[in-house]
Amino acid sequence: MTKNPKSLFRTLLKSILLPSTVAVVVGGLFVFFTVKEEYGEILDIGLTNQAYLLLDLMEQAPAPLDEQASEKISDLLAFQDETHDPDERTVFWLLNERGEVLQRSPLAEDGIYPAEIQEGFTTANAYRFRMLNASSGSGLSIVVGEPLHERNEAIRDIIVGVLLGFLALVAIVWLATIISLRRSVTSIGKLSENIADKSERDLTPIDRSHSFEEIEPAIDTLDELMQRLNTAIVAEREFATVAAHELRTPVAICLAHVQRLKATLEDPKAADRAASIEQGLKRLTRLIERLLQLSRAQSGLGTNAESSDLNEVTTLLLDELKGRLPSDCTAKIYAPEGTFESNIDPDAFGIILNNLFDNALKYCDGPAGITVDARTYGEISISNDCEPLSDGDIAVVTERFVRKSNLAEGYGLGLSIVQALCEQTGSTLTIESPVSGGHRGFKATLKFPKD
Repeated sequence: MTKNPKSLFRTLLKSILLPSTVAVVVGGLFVFFTVKEEYGEILDIGLTNQAYLLLDLMEQAPAPLDEQASEKISDLLAFQDETHDPDERTVFWLLNERGEVLQRSPLAEDGIYPAEIQEGFTTANAYRFRMLNASSGSGLSIVVGEPLHERNEAIRDIIVGVLLGFLALVAIVWLATIISLRRSVTSIGKLSENIADKSERDLTPIDRSHSFEEIEPAIDTLDELMQRLNTAIVAEREFATVAAHELRTPVAICLAHVQRLKATLEDPKAADRAASIEQGLKRLTRLIERLLQLSRAQSGLGTNAESSDLNEVTTLLLDELKGRLPSDCTAKIYAPEGTFESNIDPDAFGIILNNLFDNALKYCDGPAGITVDARTYGEISISNDCEPLSDGDIAVVTERFVRKSNLAEGYGLGLSIVQALCEQTGSTLTIESPVSGGHRGFKATLKFPKD
């Protein structure tokens, strides 16, 4: 069972964004507690200052505190009526040495005062209290209370503002990271497509326009490997081409001598043996021709920069086919009409059609004979009457050295050459057996790209 490879995109996303998210969360908590503590200290200082101011003013008032003095002291906080909401205003209580209330602010209700309080700070009943004892020996004490509502609201606003800034930063980092990673992954995908397009006919260096410095060593290794493969493939092709060329002349000479020898022999048995040798040499000649065609197909023969009329080539090859037909072979040949402009190399086109014609003639063994129909624009179909092929045969019939086992002729190279040239020219080869609407036959349909 193959294990799915890790996603580079998800791996980089996790390695970058998860730590940044954790850092933002930790930073937000740190800011929250720091702001809460520091802002609380500032407000506590302000509350203490209010307590000192009120206590000093009350100590300077006439003793005992009369109503006129009480009204003046209460007026000290009157400005809060315009600047503060009722639930945000400061309250206070003036106490004697026995803890009895001598004076209170208008909003200082009994339910607000804490049950237990001592000098310093106390938090109770949604208020922050500061109790201060007079240092002058008067025995007076003051308790000043500030609602926690305002304090909490201020801290909340600060924290929300900071967190929104953090969240905006996280969003920007996430967006920028995702866009950058997607661009990088897209570049790697294009690089992968360029590598995937390489074949035995194209082993040129990899296009590095979508590469990165970190993967350059891997690309260098691939380029070196493809260079070695190209050297080996070129050497193999050159050997096959040179060997086929060198064999043509001696085989042709041997065939001529055998034919002359057969013509002079009077012994029937000896003549039969000479005829067998002749047939063997002819088969060898056909094999050499196929090897040369295969070498040309592998060398990249396919298309030209300039287009030409393929119908002229088709008409010429159909005329040649008529001259090659055996006397006992039934044939229906439909020539093309008009013109068909394409940049397919005429030599490649000729090799394709001649191999399909040879294949049809070779395997035709029925009364229906062969049919070549080139009337459809950009399409040619070649069919022959024969026993139908199995699905397994159809699947491998275009591979090298694959042929029907009950036939002695052929080397299984013709259709593989056709398939290779079709791939190079952008053509499509479709094989059908039995022929549609019947129970016998083999049909090959070629569709050519249009300019």
